[in-house]
Amino acid sequence: MKKCIIFDNEDQSEEIVKLIRDGHNQGIEIECEQFNVGSTEYTEVLTNGEIDISKVVQEFRRRFSGITFHLAVFDWDLNDEKINGIELIRQLNAVKILHKTPKIVISALLKSILSDIVKSDEKNRIKQLTLLVNSNIIEYHEREKYEQDIINYFLKNEESLDLILEEELKKFPTLVFQNSFVNRNFNGKTFQEVSDFIESDDKIRNDFKKELIQQVIAYLTEKI
Repeated sequence: MKKCIIFDNEDQSEEIVKLIRDGHNQGIEIECEQFNVGSTEYTEVLTNGEIDISKVVQEFRRRFSGITFHLAVFDWDLNDEKINGIELIRQLNAVKILHKTPKIVISALLKSILSDIVKSDEKNRIKQLTLLVNSNIIEYHEREKYEQDIINYFLKNEESLDLILEEELKKFPTLVFQNSFVNRNFNGKTFQEVSDFIESDDKIRNDFKKELIQQVIAYLTEKI
């Protein structure tokens, strides 16, 4: 089962139904959530009618804590003067939300937007291009028929080790690691505590992956 989330100021219910149906017809099961950041009806994430990042973070954690998403899709235009899809990605990355999840950006005016960036003055062009590069976006697509772009991504790409670990830890949040880690940060911690730990610190995440692999290899070698 592949899980994705769509950030859009407009309701995507019909598109999600089509995505799930078409994915099933092509041999892939998909679950998809939507997070309507920028919608005037979704006041939980707005302040004075504008997107409030602190509220977005709080609401995301309230609604989606414990879920590992294999893909995140962002609409470029979120109907806000200051926050577009790219800026939202930057802000979420800064607080370690979905920062290891592959991201796709969609827009009905994608070619026009990219053309405007290229034609802008040097200072703005460098700023915008740097933001695009540093946002870890894997693909940009036109908005029309983006459902198939999501399906194509899942058909062509495998999950990363980061997402596999994240998902498995969240499946069994109350289990506890025994005191067998060289890195004492993990000893006696629940799976959920370790998941939170490695999500907030990339160095600790890498230490955890390295030691976990070493222990698995040692275990398999002993069995042989």
